[in-house]
Amino acid sequence: MIKKGGIEAMRTKTQTIQLNDDQLPILPSEPNAYLTFNIQNGSNELELMGNRTGLLLLAKAAFGMAETIREDGFHIHLDDLYGINADGKSILIRREEASKP
Repeated sequence: MIKKGGIEAMRTKTQTIQLNDDQLPILPSEPNAYLTFNIQNGSNELELMGNRTGLLLLAKAAFGMAETIREDGFHIHLDDLYGINADGKSILIRREEASKP
């Protein structure tokens, strides 16, 4: 937040996600990206950790998947495509409209 005259103002950033002809997000190669996660035993908490590049890549992938119009089960394996997970954990992003019980 930026403080102006005693009032805190939020900064706004804009990200552009390009879609290819198949309406899938185009994610540029990010060689320095790092992203991983932890799930605590007996917990419902997912902790995502990464450097700035890895977290931006995750955000772009998630936003791109949210905007895609495909309904054929397409998904993104960030760890396979971008080699961002040195811990050997799989990070998969998929759009699913129906909520599960």
